[in-house]
Amino acid sequence: MKSIRQLVILSALTPLVASAQVTPIGEFTGAMSDSYETQPRFQFLSSYDILGDGSTVDQVGAGQGLHITTGWGFFSTIFPHSGEVFMGGAGVNYEFNFASPVVQFGGWFGTNADAPDATATFYDAGGAQVGDPLVVSAPMGQWAWNGWEYADGLSRIVIIANNQFNGFIMSDDIQANPVPEPGAILALVVGLGGLAIRRRR
Repeated sequence: MKSIRQLVILSALTPLVASAQVTPIGEFTGAMSDSYETQPRFQFLSSYDILGDGSTVDQVGAGQGLHITTGWGFFSTIFPHSGEVFMGGAGVNYEFNFASPVVQFGGWFGTNADAPDATATFYDAGGAQVGDPLVVSAPMGQWAWNGWEYADGLSRIVIIANNQFNGFIMSDDIQANPVPEPGAILALVVGLGGLAIRRRR
């Protein structure tokens, strides 16, 4: 029979065991966030710095570029989820590239093109694809939350539109949580173990 201390340590380590798949998660507030408010507006660029840590969002494929704007009309019109601006791909798809792997990432997505939704493909810290692509809910002229979690950490997420125009997927209010530092994990395990020992006495 396992001691209380062993059970506490095992339970603390359980979230650290890698999942074979990326798991969708509900809305959260991350340690890092970006609503594109400080980005250059009304330009078509191939890349933007995000999250304040050297991470980027980069266009995928040839096309007009990524665009920070206050509103965008096409088959429907979409305005920011919050604040004054949001980002979308004008005839391009895009990918989020993280300076350090993240265990959670999410944000609000929408489109103004002729068809809703997109797909997200995920890559681990070594650059290998994790599982199969997942659906990104991106309604026409509206916003939907999409969030994902992967215990080993994600280094890249590629967003590909479902519409015929190769882009026009919008994002706003993105959130991320980095992979915990090993020291922080060890401190958590030791602290929980000590608590269990004190309670046992």
